[in-house]
Order: sequence, then structure tokens, then C-alpha cells
Amino acid sequence: MIPLSFDTAADRPTDLDGLVLEAWGQGLLVGALVVMVVLTASNMKKSKMLHKLIILELLLAAGHGTFIFFHRPIYGWYLSITAIGLNISYTLHNLIAWIKIKPFLPPWGSRVFLGTLLLAQPYWVLETYANFAFFNQGKLLFLKTRVLEPFFRDPWWLYASYALCHAINKCYALSLGTLIQVSPRFGIMLFLMCLSVGFIIIDVCAIFGVISTTLPVGIEPFWKLSFVFKCLCDTVILDDFKVALDQIREHWMHRQAEQAGLPLHIARDPPRSLPNRANGDNSRRFNIHATDESVLLEPSYPTASYQGS
Repeated sequence: MIPLSFDTAADRPTDLDGLVLEAWGQGLLVGALVVMVVLTASNMKKSKMLHKLIILELLLAAGHGTFIFFHRPIYGWYLSITAIGLNISYTLHNLIAWIKIKPFLPPWGSRVFLGTLLLAQPYWVLETYANFAFFNQGKLLFLKTRVLEPFFRDPWWLYASYALCHAINKCYALSLGTLIQVSPRFGIMLFLMCLSVGFIIIDVCAIFGVISTTLPVGIEPFWKLSFVFKCLCDTVILDDFKVALDQIREHWMHRQAEQAGLPLHIARDPPRSLPNRANGDNSRRFNIHATDESVLLEPSYPTASYQGS
């Protein structure tokens, strides 16, 4: 990315190609977030705090896709104010990722996840000031803080994506192909994860000048695409990953038993080995057995809990 002067950065792009690209990126961001808010609100459960956090995450970020309509001096003020909501949304997204992956984390894993996320917050305070000072006062601190943004924004999401894939491989007797066949929605979410990671890499390349753009610093479409795909992952699967995977495995085992022509008895018990779950948790462990107790339909794989490796 080519650093431009304050006179250029403090107003929307004057180059026609740059203006079209930035307007397209902001339109995509707002349009996608509005659709996700509607879908999430339509499917949310009022008692689920996770669903409310997802809607809050989407609403906080949506304002940052509308500053293209203004000229200086309103442009700089509006951009910087809406960036506050976006920065909060980044942290909220990582918190949501922790809630979703928490059933597969040992207690120390959750402490490290949340502790490092907390330690990253002073950077966002500095970034908020640097953003305002650059787009409204011409101070160049933002040129230094912007290059650090992916390292304070994305590691927790990348780890959550890895932990989910590792948990699927270790805790469930389902291949990736079978998982996608039984639940296309989960397959779509994994695909969106891959797209998000891909655009994170492209964003880093743009920041460090590997990909050259003529847009002002911090004004490019790659982070928007990555963020949209991350939010889509939250929307496609609203519940935590263990609940979703347990339901998928139950459905698959039902199907296997039905194909074998065997009647089923479903016993639902609380999970036995999730150290970071409260005793009152309603998570379920599914064991499917034939009526004839001499025939055991449950494959010999571990229960769906992950203690880390």
C-alpha cells in the first residue's frame, strides 16, 4: 500500500477507480451486514446471549461503511467515529469465537485466549487515537499503527478456526466429506472460514506493499471482505460449535441405524469430560444403541470433548 499525503487521505478518493472501488467495498460491507442482522434476528433465541452478541457485533461495524458519502471535514470526523464501533466489533468477534470454541478448550486454553485478547486492547485505544489524528489533523502515527492491525485483530480468529478443525478430526467419527454431506450448512461455514483467512493474508500483503494500491492508508477492500466472511461464519452457525457438531453426529448415526434396519434407543446424558462447563449446562452427549443390547451401534471413538494437545 502506498502512503499518501494527509490532503489526499483526509477526503474520499479523488481518483475515479479508487472511488468506485472504495464505494463498492463499503456498499458490500453494509449490505452484507444488514442481511446478516435480519437473518440473525429471525433465527435468534431471546434467552441466548451469544445471539445478541452477534447482532451487536454486526450493528457496531455497519456504520463504518457509510463515510464515502461525505467530504472533508465531515469525512474525517465521520470515518474516525465509526471506526470506534468497528474496532469494538473486532474484539467482540474474537469474544464470540471464544464462546463458540470454548467447549473444546481446556481451562488454561480459555484463560490464555481471553488474557491475550485483553492485553491487545491498549493497541485499539492507540489505533482509535491514531486514526482520528491522521484523518483530521494530519499526524502520521496511523501509518505506523495500521501495519500492526492484523496482528491485534486476527490471531484469535485464526486459532479458533484451527481448533475447530482439530476438534472435528480428533473428537468426531466423521470425515470432512461426511460432515459436509450431512450438514451442508457446516460445510459452507468452513468454506467461509477459508475465504476469510485468505483475505486476511491478502490484507497483510497490501499493508506491507506486496500488493500495490493507490488508495489512502487503511482504505482498501481486503479487510472488508475478510470481515464479511468472518461475520458470515457467526451467522451461518449461530450456536456454539459443539452443539452444532453433536446434532450433526446424532443425525448421521440415526441415518446409519435406519439404513441397517435397527430400532433405536437414544440416551441423553450430560457430557462427562468438559472441564470448563458449569454443572448446570444443558449440553448433551448422544449414545445410540440397538434395542438388542448385544448389538452396539455406537462407533468406538472418544466422546466429543477436546482437552488440547
